Amino acid sequence: MGAGLEQFALWLHETAPSQWVRAWPWTWAICETLHFIGLSLVIGIIGLLDLRLMGFLPRLPLAALRPLLPYGIAGFVINAVTGVVFFMGTPEQYVTNIAFAMKMLFLLVSGLNVLYFETRHARSVLALAPDAPLPAAFRRAGAISLACWLMVLFWGRMLPYIGNAF
Repeated sequence: MGAGLEQFALWLHETAPSQWVRAWPWTWAICETLHFIGLSLVIGIIGLLDLRLMGFLPRLPLAALRPLLPYGIAGFVINAVTGVVFFMGTPEQYVTNIAFAMKMLFLLVSGLNVLYFETRHARSVLALAPDAPLPAAFRRAGAISLACWLMVLFWGRMLPYIGNAF
């Protein structure tokens, strides 16, 4: 990647918050645990909704899943906060890592997908009869979302193994 990102990583590595993350032995373990809990909420709730949008579980009304979304969002927030802590602790591990870049790419695509779906189709979800056939746009949005979240999971897990490959 660019020298600017490497300079940023070096600068961030020397800041007090970065040093605190590395100095306190329980920070990483607590954040890993919270990250796993957040990921479980995201994959469990958003994944279930995605499967339903794709046409699976046809007896489960989409409107019944909508109240679970705040828990999925809470999981995402937990992951965002703990992800920032990880990044602050060892920025040099992330800024030149292809796995991190791919994880961020799939997070971006997932975010754009949900933004598109929520602005274009969310109201029609509530109006659908439980046994109504799902529009192709719903199936597409669910498939894109599920694929993106699985890729976020995959690339996040590959972070320590692939390393700085740029």
